[in-house]
Amino acid sequence: MLTVTRRVGESLKIGDYRVILRARTVGGVTLTTLHKGHISIKDIEFGHPFKLNHEITVYPYPSNREGLSKSTGQAKISISAPKHIKILRDEVETGFCRNSKTNRTFFGVMS
Repeated sequence: MLTVTRRVGESLKIGDYRVILRARTVGGVTLTTLHKGHISIKDIEFGHPFKLNHEITVYPYPSNREGLSKSTGQAKISISAPKHIKILRDEVETGFCRNSKTNRTFFGVMS
């Protein structure tokens, strides 16, 4: 299982799926999934599983123990998938580096 923190607008590529954190609410998140030309928007409560297919499951969690207090714009996303399925963050996929020497800016979803 892999856990990453995503801000609103950031995405993950999980196999053939693109998962974008669309919004974060008090009790959950809204995820947009793109797969083979189909777009799906789902509201998911924290801690509840969201199955992309029979092999891939996504679990959203609040990004801190206080819940909504400090980080309303981000959430932790855990992905359960077999080892042969690649999981890429959008900044890794495009070669984005958070190094101050590069002077690159982050534009959100990069696909």
